[in-house]
Amino acid sequence: MTEAPESALPLSLLDANRDKFNALFYEPASTALQTKTNLHLHILRVQNGDFDLPGLYRELKGNSAAYVLSRLNYQKVLDDPSLMMEVASKVQSQFRKPEKTSGEGGEVILYSLLEGHLGAPKVLSKMELKTSSQHYVHGSDGVHLLRVDDTTYQLIFGESKMYGDAGTVGASAKRGIKAAFESVGKVHEEGFDFDTWLVQSELLKEELDEAKLEALAAILLPSAGNGNGAIKKHHAFGIFVGYEIDVTDLKVEDMELDEIEAELKKRATDAIEGEYELIRTEISNRGLGIYPFHIYAIPFVKRGTGDKAPGIEKVRLDLAAQLGNHGVSK
Repeated sequence: MTEAPESALPLSLLDANRDKFNALFYEPASTALQTKTNLHLHILRVQNGDFDLPGLYRELKGNSAAYVLSRLNYQKVLDDPSLMMEVASKVQSQFRKPEKTSGEGGEVILYSLLEGHLGAPKVLSKMELKTSSQHYVHGSDGVHLLRVDDTTYQLIFGESKMYGDAGTVGASAKRGIKAAFESVGKVHEEGFDFDTWLVQSELLKEELDEAKLEALAAILLPSAGNGNGAIKKHHAFGIFVGYEIDVTDLKVEDMELDEIEAELKKRATDAIEGEYELIRTEISNRGLGIYPFHIYAIPFVKRGTGDKAPGIEKVRLDLAAQLGNHGVSK
């Protein structure tokens, strides 16, 4: 009898890490844009008129080890705390130095959301996929597995984008959404050709014993692992869009803290709701309506003028610096 899939591939994040990450946000606002398309707006809690970025950086650093390491290597650290400093240094070395194209912070955010909110354990992270570049799936930011019910699963391919306004106020969310769907469209056009490799992967063999690997094969390759075809596996996409809201017009010195908090939440909600139709259009025009979509959006603040209004671009650089233990940008 095939072993239960949830024991074959448990969540890689510890309960404590998931709880602390989820606690950073207000209650998520989830909207069904289409039958298989759901958007989840996660707004960071506001402290003294700004989103809690220090808290976000702290928890993502805590999640980065489980993201980078295989389950086997992560468990070795948990079993032997003396390895902690050595492994922490190794994990940090995997992240590139802060640069304009730094996107790994968004990848860790998406990983944390798919595990922490959706409950979809990672199969492989982008860091693990890099070790076998010949099987590097169209630049996917990671692969997760979602158990829909006893016999139905989704293999979720991740895509993360964090774009600023680029000089046009209010363009941030639109730019991120269009870029994400352009990448997803390429995966759709080129096809999913690595499922067999995924099961045979040395990386997975490192993590799972033979019985659990067989159970996972029954999910990922139903025809090979389940002769009667009872198990169904579908491809799906997990998208993270980080966007900025311009608050340069707010005179915060004349506002109570509760007023600032309410205004940030309102602008964040209005900005993403204004792109609902764009998401539907992208899915329709690119022929992507056959796939389930799990879309996550997190807003960031842009305030100030000129070079003093870096917004989400500075967040990307600072997040890269934090994850790689580099100096934080000024």
